[in-house]
Amino acid sequence: MSTINKFILVDYDSINNMLNEFIISSEFPDAEIIAFTLPLKGLEYILSFYGNMNAKKTILFLDINMPKMSGWDFMVQIEKADAVIKENLIIYILSSSINLADINKAKENPNIVGYIEKPLTTEFIQSLKV
Repeated sequence: MSTINKFILVDYDSINNMLNEFIISSEFPDAEIIAFTLPLKGLEYILSFYGNMNAKKTILFLDINMPKMSGWDFMVQIEKADAVIKENLIIYILSSSINLADINKAKENPNIVGYIEKPLTTEFIQSLKV
């Protein structure tokens, strides 16, 4: 995964996004990091940009519990998207939820690579370099 150099953060909490950007950039100093506090804006960006065959593989960190559009609502829209969009995204749920139902739902979704309990750690980001 060391060729990944682009990250998208979708979390309504701007402080979490700022901390996550710091952690990511400490391990991937040249990374492009785009953060969205409005899930719909993040979804619109992904659907418009990642339909392009020239889009780069990108890691998406997605929160679950957000107002107006939850991470699960977001995933329903991603699942309806063109295959090329899904192929360009490596999706991790990044949530404070320790609800077993959320964890299992993420595990059962073929479009979700993993479930990470907040906060994002340097150790996890370092594991992406392997």
